[in-house]
Formats: sequence, C-alpha cells, structure tokens
Amino acid sequence: MTRQKTRTRGGLRSVLLVFFGVALGVSVTFFVRGCARRGEQPASGSRPTSSKSVPRPASPVAARPAPPLPSDFEVADRRRGGVVAVVVDDLGYEPSALASLAALDAPLALAVIPSAPHAAEAARLAREKGWDLLVHLPMDPESGRAEKGSLGPKDGNESLRAGVLDALTRLPGALGVNNHQGSKATADARVVRAVLEVVKEKGLFFLDSRTTPASVVGVEASKLGVPCLERDVFLDDAAAESADPGGAPGALETAWEKGVSLAKKRGQAILIGHPRKETLAFLSEKLGLLGGKEGPRAVRVSELVP
Repeated sequence: MTRQKTRTRGGLRSVLLVFFGVALGVSVTFFVRGCARRGEQPASGSRPTSSKSVPRPASPVAARPAPPLPSDFEVADRRRGGVVAVVVDDLGYEPSALASLAALDAPLALAVIPSAPHAAEAARLAREKGWDLLVHLPMDPESGRAEKGSLGPKDGNESLRAGVLDALTRLPGALGVNNHQGSKATADARVVRAVLEVVKEKGLFFLDSRTTPASVVGVEASKLGVPCLERDVFLDDAAAESADPGGAPGALETAWEKGVSLAKKRGQAILIGHPRKETLAFLSEKLGLLGGKEGPRAVRVSELVP
C-alpha cells in the first residue's frame, strides 16, 4: 500500500512538472514574438518596459563633395624650392604696359579692370600668351576715390549680382576674379557672399588681394565652397617704397626676396604688382632667374587653386 501511494505521488509530481514546463515555454515564445514585432531586443530575465518601439538614430548626412574645378586648372608641383605666382593688377589703361608685358615669357596672371578702355586688348594678350586672365573687380575702398562701377555695401544683393555678371561679360574667358581696392567691401560679409555666389555659379576662383586685414573673403569662400587664394606680397607697395632707404628699387627687391623666402618655406607664394615702368622692368629681370636648382619656379596663379 505504501509503495502504491509513493508511485502515485511521483507520477503526479511528474505531470505537474511537465505542465509547468510547457506553460513556461509558451509564455517565452509569445514574449519573444511580441518583441520581434515591436523591433525590440528582449532583455534577459526582465520584461519589456514599454510597448513603443525604440527610435533608431538618424543616419549622418554625407558631406557634399567640393564642386569640380574647370578642366584647364592645373595643379602646380611645389617641389624643388616651391613656386611663385605673379599677378599684374590694374591692367587695361596703358597700352605701353601691355607692350612691355608682351616681351615677357614667364607665366603670369593679368588682372584686367573690365571697364578700362583697353581691357579687350589686355584680355587678348593673356589669351595669346597662354596666361591667366582675371577680372579685376572694382570694389569699394575704405577711403579715397572708388573706381567707376565699384561694388560695395551701398549696393543691394541684386545690384551686386548684376555688377559681377556685367564684369564677367566684358572679359570672356576669365578663370578667376580678384578685388580692385575693396577694403570696405571685402570686410562686409553680405557683399562678399553676393559676389562669391556668382563666382561659384560660373565655376571660377577668387583671389583676395588682401587690401585689408579685416577681409572676410576666405571665411565666406569656405562656407560657400568657392576655391579661394590670398595675396602674400605686394611688390610695389607705396608705403613700403617711401619707407625703404633705397626707394622703389629697394622696396621691390625687399618684397621679391620676401616672396621667394615664403615659396621656399611654404611651397608657394602669390605676388601682386602693378603696371608701372619700374615694376615691369624689375619683373623682366627677376622672372628670368626663377627655376634654378634651389630657387622656386614661376607658375600661373590658377595652378595654385586648392
């Protein structure tokens, strides 16, 4: 009798264990399926705290690639002492300056004032020599007399856009734009943005002549994705000439040596000069000396476009 009771109790215990095992398995199955439907990960040994799905983190927005540069931009090789790019500003007024430039064989950039009477001749010279043609865009100075058609804070955005487009139309084939004067205009972010938007639209680059340390051209160009360069040295700065014991020749020599030193140290330097008789004679001598074993080579400024 005792053995029969023991077997009965043991059988009942087995049935109960099987029943609870099946119930537990069914509960776990339904829980996991519910989590899968809600996109959740079931936590081990715990119940879900919310029926809402966990939001997925937003995918990072891919950075827009920089706009491609025009196919005629070449990258300069900065090895062997670096490179020097010379820009001659204010062209289009003196035919004699164009004749002097025509005798030079080294790479140059000619920055032509679009409204100047001999602007078309200067542009033609740049094309014939294979040099860079830049639109020397008149922009408002901080003081002194402004060039005719100068753009600045006095102009609305539409007027600024129209002014840049008109200047580009007068000098077809230009690869870039640089400011003529412009100490007031290049310190005004609104003016600079309006100008650079057209430069970007036309696939050009901007060379900041750096007539003021307050210029915001580099900052705004970076925001808009516009290729931008900056002048390193003015060859014939009036203040430097008046302070130099050697006058204009001494100041030219000092500025040139500064540019060459920068090219050796940093790999490149951009020098801006003007179509004065002394400056052009100086360039005729110095440009021919570039390209030696240790010294920098002359390149077109467009080759330095980042």
